[in-house]
Amino acid sequence: MITKRIEAVRQKLMQQKNPSAFVIVSAQNRRYMTNIATSNGYAIITPENKYFFTDSRYIEYAKKSLENIYEAELLPIKEAKEHYGRLLKKENIKTVFYEENYISLKTKKIFDELFSDFNLCESGGMIEKMRQIKDDFEIASIQKAQDITDRAFAHILKTISSDPDEITEKDISAEIEYFMKKNGADKPAFDTIAVSGKKSSYPHGEPENIKISKGFLTMDFGAVCDGYCSDMTRTVCIGKPTSQMLEVYEIVKSAQTAALNKIKAGVYGGEVDKEAREIIKKAGYGDNFGHGLGHSVGLEIHESPGFHKSGEDEKDKTEIAENMVITVEPGIYIENRFGVRIEDLVVVKQNGCLNLTKSPKELTVI
Repeated sequence: MITKRIEAVRQKLMQQKNPSAFVIVSAQNRRYMTNIATSNGYAIITPENKYFFTDSRYIEYAKKSLENIYEAELLPIKEAKEHYGRLLKKENIKTVFYEENYISLKTKKIFDELFSDFNLCESGGMIEKMRQIKDDFEIASIQKAQDITDRAFAHILKTISSDPDEITEKDISAEIEYFMKKNGADKPAFDTIAVSGKKSSYPHGEPENIKISKGFLTMDFGAVCDGYCSDMTRTVCIGKPTSQMLEVYEIVKSAQTAALNKIKAGVYGGEVDKEAREIIKKAGYGDNFGHGLGHSVGLEIHESPGFHKSGEDEKDKTEIAENMVITVEPGIYIENRFGVRIEDLVVVKQNGCLNLTKSPKELTVI
């Protein structure tokens, strides 16, 4: 798996006009290219060699984990510029690519000094583009994370039902995250959203230490397994829903179903977004669906490409490909009243999509 990724990067480097190397410093791309998690370090890939530099906290782990894949060394502290220079000049490297989508201005200034003898260039998202298409290991890891997320949803419904008058939004978010970690997750994929009553109209509202209100309760959460994220949203109702609440819920569910049915390799993201957005618009709630339909998921909870709002810009013409993993999450949010969002996680296939999310979507009333 890792050797194939390294070879893919090397092929791209060898297509360059000048002999080139790639320095990888971001946690996400570093893990993708090494399959180990460290909070510090560089990977440097050249047409002929592979180096991994890290500090004393990780060097033993790196040497054992990366044996026969990378040459692992301690990060050079003194004469770092000279050390990197010697390694790269052995191959007559002229150009060094860096990750423009991740590094800070401070890191860029450090690179300008470290690699001042080379032509320092943006990579054009070289590794991020590779990460868009998931392999079997990545899909299996995401499915494992989503299975835990589904189980957490079933668990939290029982927890809420046992004492709906006393549980708080923070109780819900904490219990979900605790359950996921107790059941195999590395950690939550992001801070869990649990917002109730009028706050359910906040697409990304934060849970508070307040008892949940009657009405809709929206929960958006995910787990991380083997470094890979899951993402799911379910909206349930605390107490009897009004006729408008039932209507809005069914509109959102219908919009999501239409979008799911539209997904397959070769379709443009904007077309999928439009499929859901038109249903919401025709129902009279077009102004209440402000965000895009979804986004890619992997080592990060938000990856490229995403479903941008149809007709908004050129981004809606992004073609989705087989084995991209994406969310489908339409919503309707009525200010100061309530909101509904339903989100599933799917793998794009040639003739449709594989839904990794198993939690029911019929409205649960507690």
